[in-house]
Amino acid sequence: MRAKLQKRSSPVLAYDLGGTKVAVGAVTPQGRILTEMRVPVMARQGKSALLKQLADLGAQILKKHPSIRRAGIASAGPLDPARGILLDPTNLAGQEDKWGKVQLTATLSKKLKIPFTLENDAAAAILAEHWMGAARGCKNAMILTLGTGLGTGIIANGELVRAGRGLHTEAGHIIIQSNDMTASCGCGNLGCAEAYLSGKNFALRAQQLWSKPHEVAGFEGAEFAKLARAGNKEALKLFEDYADRMATTLHNYVVIYSPEIIVLTGSFAATSDLFLKQTRTKLESLLKRRRVGVDMMPKITLSKLDNHAGLLGGAYVALQKAI
Repeated sequence: MRAKLQKRSSPVLAYDLGGTKVAVGAVTPQGRILTEMRVPVMARQGKSALLKQLADLGAQILKKHPSIRRAGIASAGPLDPARGILLDPTNLAGQEDKWGKVQLTATLSKKLKIPFTLENDAAAAILAEHWMGAARGCKNAMILTLGTGLGTGIIANGELVRAGRGLHTEAGHIIIQSNDMTASCGCGNLGCAEAYLSGKNFALRAQQLWSKPHEVAGFEGAEFAKLARAGNKEALKLFEDYADRMATTLHNYVVIYSPEIIVLTGSFAATSDLFLKQTRTKLESLLKRRRVGVDMMPKITLSKLDNHAGLLGGAYVALQKAI
């Protein structure tokens, strides 16, 4: 597939749509980003504002690169990739604002006059890692995107894993502890893996658990990381808990999907110096009876695509459709 992509010459239009930002760019079949824009996403103004923003950004790229004939969009879910629709995406709309079904690809195709392909952002990210990143040449790989939400994408036996009915696997919403009132998830449940492991939810939970909450009101994950690196015991304890939750979650993924490598990406992955060593140690303990014959302990690494995995994944799915 890589060789077929590289035989093409025209770039594609690619999007990476997350809960707080959107990136859009022109990407060659060789994975070179020719032009890129990253701006705050206008989701809080409503779905119509978001669709207009995506169309306007795309139009700017098309003006610079008129040879573009296809587009791919990697988006936070839930979504239906085959039909090109978002399914009431809580990390875009928020719990209070019910969007229902959003006709994403049909709307953008009509506005920009080129065909669009939709993919879950984490699925697109693991495809990008398999194409030209940390999972290149690996037939069994998984990615965790640690940002506004917890995205998961899986390749097993060389193929992208889908759930039933062609939907994306929303493995960020496995429930770790269903009665934890400190771990409210955007999906409406308590105790999802996303409620502990996404950068946004880590910060929200940390503010609740802090001994004097007024001291850290409004803090984001990077600020708690700064405190931990400075030796603050309360902040260090938060990251110890995070490492434990991460190891438990990864154990669940390993026994279901058997990845050889797990790639961490997203803005909160930058705090991995505070949790990754402990995560590996705890995961090795949890998997100690699963290392005989076939060693189920995966390699855990950070993405080397400089936070471009989603954008490159959006390009990849567009290029695939163009073949």
